[in-house]
Amino acid sequence: MSLLLISLIMTTNYTSFAEQSELSVPPMYKNLKGKDELLGILNEIKSLRANIGTITITPTTVKENLSKVKREINFYISEISSMENSIKLFEKKYNNSPPDLLFAQQISILLDAYKMSLNQQLVLIDGMLNNEVGSANLFYSDYLTYIYYYLNVGDQMISYIETFYNL
Repeated sequence: MSLLLISLIMTTNYTSFAEQSELSVPPMYKNLKGKDELLGILNEIKSLRANIGTITITPTTVKENLSKVKREINFYISEISSMENSIKLFEKKYNNSPPDLLFAQQISILLDAYKMSLNQQLVLIDGMLNNEVGSANLFYSDYLTYIYYYLNVGDQMISYIETFYNL
C-alpha cells in the first residue's frame, strides 16, 4: 500500500514540475539557429525507436530466422550511423552556435544509447546461438538488463527534451 502511495506522490510531483516547465524554455534553446534541422533528426529518432520495439528475439525466432533478425538490427544500426553523420554535418555548419552544439550533443547521446541497445541485442543473439547460460531464459536473462538500460536512457532523454525544452 505504501509503495502505491509513494508512486502516486512521485507521479504527481513530476507532472506538476513538467507543467511548470512549459512556461519557459531554457535560455540556451531560445536562440537555436538550426532548430528545424535538429527537430527533424529528433523525429527520425522517434520513428526509429518505435520500429526498434518491433524486434522479436526469442530462442525460437533466433534459431529459425537468424539472418532476418540480424539483418533487421543491422539495418537500424546503419540508420543510426546515418543520423550520426547528419549530426556531424550539423555541428560543422553551426560550430559557432553553442546552443545548437549542445542540443546536437544531446541528440548524439540518444543515438549512442539506442545503438548500444541494438549492439547488446546482437550479443544476446550470439549468446543464444552459442547456448550460453542465461541467454535462452529471457525473463531472467542478464542480457536484457543491458538492452533495456540503454533503451531507457534514450527514452528518458527524449522525454527530457520534449518536456523541459518545450520544442
